Amino acid sequence: MSGMRVRYVHQGYFPARAGAELMARSLAVAMRRRGLDVGLYGSEGDPEDARLMKAEGIGVDPLPVRDGEERAADLVHAVDAFQPENIRAGLRLARSWGVPFAVTTASAPEVWPDRAAVVEGCRRADAVFVLTDAEREMLLAEGVADSVLHRIGQGAHLPGTADPEGFRAAHGITGPVVLFLGRKMRSKGYRVLLDATRHVWARHPEAHFVFLGPRWDADCAERFAAHADPRITELDRVDEDTKHSALAACDLLCLPSTADVFPLVFVEAWMCGKPVIGSAFMGSAEVIADGRDGLIVAPAARPVADAVSRLLADPAERARMGREGRQRARRELTWDAVAAQVHRVYTELVPARS
Repeated sequence: MSGMRVRYVHQGYFPARAGAELMARSLAVAMRRRGLDVGLYGSEGDPEDARLMKAEGIGVDPLPVRDGEERAADLVHAVDAFQPENIRAGLRLARSWGVPFAVTTASAPEVWPDRAAVVEGCRRADAVFVLTDAEREMLLAEGVADSVLHRIGQGAHLPGTADPEGFRAAHGITGPVVLFLGRKMRSKGYRVLLDATRHVWARHPEAHFVFLGPRWDADCAERFAAHADPRITELDRVDEDTKHSALAACDLLCLPSTADVFPLVFVEAWMCGKPVIGSAFMGSAEVIADGRDGLIVAPAARPVADAVSRLLADPAERARMGREGRQRARRELTWDAVAAQVHRVYTELVPARS
């Protein structure tokens, strides 16, 4: 339905970065390109993102504060249960305007700060988008109606220009690269990978580890100080060119997360032809095809080190997994494919309520 007015609700994490934020903004851009009238209630966030949204004709505004304001949308879509205020505010707006309400939780229940608010929002939503069947089953068990649940995928967010050789040269890297990409929080597994480095070096002393992403845990600095080594490079939040270059430069991505739904960085690594190593989280076996496009291991230093060492020792296996991941990502995991699924649900909801 061309001209449908959709307003997304997501507050963002600037100056940090999160997959849910990229999801909300990527979906907004994809819907605008499909002809919808799109706006975002939240912060402008990263200046690069703000320029992109403006160039796409997407307004970014603070949340309306009064329920009685004139209806500005035909549908409201809240993204990210890690910020439950997104869901509460989105539901309030949708109900005050008498329009359908959609939710994408976009994060694992283990990290929801207000599970009751998230569950209540999903129960009252007209559509809830899930990323795996495991997430669907979890919400069904919480009393969310099966009829409102719709499984979608993820899409890569790689707007930057890759310069892998430049990245290696800038950081003095000559050996194979193991990349961690994400917020440096305990549940993402950066501590586990740090502890795994010494076991990997026992077999691959030339391996270089790059940890890229904002510090989140209060003791991050102490953790990295305790593992100080010239073969470890720690970077904070970087621009899109550097992020894309790091993915292109690495030999594999390792994110031994225990609280996730469908990490966006896996899709980005696959798009760059890289295998991934992940741990057991809700639905992980649906996300990673173990042995085909990556490996799933226990979230402990030894198993992670064994998986990293296995892939470093076998370039042919790395290349095969990277090819499998790239083919799958190009076939199934693009924002065009995700937007088509979401748009279909929107068009079913809006005529039924208007």
